[in-house]
Amino acid sequence: MKRTFLKLWGMPILLALLSIFGLIAALLGDGIWDILGWLTLSVPLFLIIKHYYK
Repeated sequence: MKRTFLKLWGMPILLALLSIFGLIAALLGDGIWDILGWLTLSVPLFLIIKHYYK
């Protein structure tokens, strides 16, 4: 059961956590936090573009 759950929901949960971290970092921090926010928020977009052209 656990293996099936992680196989199905692992990537969406990871992308959600990355997005939440990116939004909080971009809103609350300056300097390096802005860069981390941009990087973490661009990961889901990169994966969408990758799968679109696949």
